Amino acid sequence: MLIEDAKEKIKQLENYIETVENYSPETMEQEAVFLYVLLESVTKVTAELNKRGYRIGNRKLNTVDVSSIIKSKPGDKIHEMAKRRFTSNKKAVAGKWF
Repeated sequence: MLIEDAKEKIKQLENYIETVENYSPETMEQEAVFLYVLLESVTKVTAELNKRGYRIGNRKLNTVDVSSIIKSKPGDKIHEMAKRRFTSNKKAVAGKWF
């Protein structure tokens, strides 16, 4: 790796860290995308949101609900990061041979 490439990667990581550390979700949707950025697993995010007591109507959330939130139009930088990661992870899984 070239030094310039390494420096650019470090800047990107520092920006990522700053963005994540300074984010404070205010809604269930923001909490879902924030947790996805941290956990990178729809199943884990769903379990955590349910554990925290979030509901849609009277029912617990499911993975389809969380996926829909992440795939929706991004409203902020964290949501953009989550959506990019979600798409990337989905493509990686789709490309594997089982």
